[in-house]
Amino acid sequence: MQKFVLSLAACLLLLAPAAVSADATGTAKGVDPDASAARSGDTQLLVVGADIFIGDVVKTGPAGQVQIKFSDNTELVVGPRSALTIEDYLLRENGSAGKLAINTLAGTFRFVTGNAPKDRYHITTPTGTIGVRGTAFDWANTPNGTAVMLYHGAVVVCTTGGTCVTLDDVCNVAEYNSSDAQLLGHFDTVTGNARDAFRGFFRYAVNQNPLLREFRISGVERCVNRPTTAGGPNSLSDPTTGGTSPQAPSAPLPPTGSGNDP
Repeated sequence: MQKFVLSLAACLLLLAPAAVSADATGTAKGVDPDASAARSGDTQLLVVGADIFIGDVVKTGPAGQVQIKFSDNTELVVGPRSALTIEDYLLRENGSAGKLAINTLAGTFRFVTGNAPKDRYHITTPTGTIGVRGTAFDWANTPNGTAVMLYHGAVVVCTTGGTCVTLDDVCNVAEYNSSDAQLLGHFDTVTGNARDAFRGFFRYAVNQNPLLREFRISGVERCVNRPTTAGGPNSLSDPTTGGTSPQAPSAPLPPTGSGNDP
C-alpha cells in the first residue's frame, strides 16, 4: 500500500503544471547609488548582484538607477526618482515567464520583453495599464499622466476607464491620464514646450550612456535627436529607409485636474 501511495504521488508530480512561483525574480545587473528595495518591512540598499523578489518596492533617489534582468531575460530599467512594485512573477521550467506584473508608482522606466508569451506581461501605472505585445519601449509617469514611446513591437495603453490606443510603429508616442488616451504619432510631430518636456521624460532615448550595453536599444536616439521634420523615415537604423509618414499630431493631454478634464 505504501508503495502504491508513493507511486501515485510521483505520477501527480509529473502531471503538475510546469510552472513554479519564483521567490527571487531577477537580479540587479547595474546599480547607481541611492537605490533601495523595501521587503517585508525592511529596506535594503541595492548593489550589483542583489536579488529582486516578489513584493519588493524598488525606489531610486535623484542619482539612483537600477537595471534589472529577470529570470526569463526580461529587462527593466528603473530611472532616477522612480518607484515600482514587483507584484507577481511566475517562472516556468522552460525558462519563460508564466506571468510578470509590475506596478509603477512614479518615475521613468525602460522595458524589453524576454522569453514569454507577450500577453503574460502586465504593467500598471497611476493612470491605467500598458499591455505588452512583444516589445521594447520607455515610459514615464508625468504631471499629465503617463507617456509612452515605442521602439519595437506594439503596446496597448488603456486608461482606468477603459479608453485604449495602440502604438505599433517605431518612435510612436502616446499619452494618457485616468480619463483620456491619445496617440500623438511619431516623436517628430511633438513640438515646442511639449517636445522639450518629452525629451526629459524619455531620458534613455536622449542618452543611453548611463545604461549597460545589454540594456541599450540600437538606434533609439534617432527618435528624439534628429531635426523635427514631419514625414521623416520611421527607422531606428537606416536614415535612408523609407516609411509611412508620421500621423498628424494631437495636442498633448492637459494636466490632470485642470479645467479641461471631463
